[in-house]
Amino acid sequence: MIERFYKLKVCVDKALIDLESDLKFSDLEWSIIKELRGSLQPFKLAVEALCRRDSTLLTAETTLKFILEKLLAYDTVLSIDLSNALRARITERRTVLTGIIIYLQNPKKYQEDLNKADNTFTMPKKKDMRLEMKKILERVHEDYNSDDCVEVVELEEGIEETESLKKDLTLQEELQLQQEVASYTIQSNKKKDFDKTLKRK
Repeated sequence: MIERFYKLKVCVDKALIDLESDLKFSDLEWSIIKELRGSLQPFKLAVEALCRRDSTLLTAETTLKFILEKLLAYDTVLSIDLSNALRARITERRTVLTGIIIYLQNPKKYQEDLNKADNTFTMPKKKDMRLEMKKILERVHEDYNSDDCVEVVELEEGIEETESLKKDLTLQEELQLQQEVASYTIQSNKKKDFDKTLKRK
């Protein structure tokens, strides 16, 4: 909206003169509108990029760096204020997961970012990433096992109920039922040592 308004600057000024309006835009006001437009333009592009379906934490990281770079290049009071506010917000919300994604995608880039002294886009240490990955894997593994237990109980109850109905089933349905029961195996309850696995990788 601001961009369109600024593009029509000459038309707006002429229209105000033709209408003999008391309202007139000074050069200072037009420069403020221009500054506002220039400072908000990177945000518009960023929102469009982040709203795409294929957007990930990695694309978000790149997009945020792009915004900050453009704001610093624009070098106005407003752009500097926006840059500082955005940096503060990024620092508040930064998690270890971003570092994990970058490391898994490109370990060299992770190392480069780790060596850079940037207070906003800080990279977690490998030890912290390993601990976080271990937590995620244990949680996923636990959920998977609990789902297995529920399915086993449901399957056993289903078998008891179908025992009485077996006479009504066709041979094909009976065979299918037996195959489902036979093919289902309970996974071992051995505790996975994800820490050792992650260290090896």
